[in-house]
Amino acid sequence: MEVRTITQKQDLFSAQNRRDLLDSFLANSNHIGNDSLKVDQELFIEAASKENVQFEFIRLKSLDLHKKSFEISNARNAIIEAEYALADSGKLIIDTQDSDQLLTIFLSETLHIIVPASRILHSMDDLELIKGKSAIDVGRGIASLTSSGTNKGLSFSPKAIKTLVYVIEDL
Repeated sequence: MEVRTITQKQDLFSAQNRRDLLDSFLANSNHIGNDSLKVDQELFIEAASKENVQFEFIRLKSLDLHKKSFEISNARNAIIEAEYALADSGKLIIDTQDSDQLLTIFLSETLHIIVPASRILHSMDDLELIKGKSAIDVGRGIASLTSSGTNKGLSFSPKAIKTLVYVIEDL
């Protein structure tokens, strides 16, 4: 685990460092197979709210939007919010005990994930400093803090492979 001084911690949150983290996350997220892009919050909400855009499952805590209108075996489009994103790996952190949300990660044909730009961390080390616990890789470029198990290599294969990541300035 890396130890940082107060000056180093302040540098982590500088505007230039935030831009570097965003650029690094987008590149690494695309590299692991996600379609990732930065979007404006208002344009995103407008696009997601259009009648021709159908999400069978919505869990967006920051926007206070929740919807469930599917049977687990028929979740085509879902949109959820990640708590954190990791710039060095392009992975997203989902910290939930909501079984519907966890099942949606694996069963939806197209998974749309939003993450606030301010929640992009450099690495898993930063996450472990903040949360005080390790994450487990669960597939689709997603890690979970709430999965249980002793095998750090635990991995599940999702039904579908399409994941779209939207980095929003800022919720």
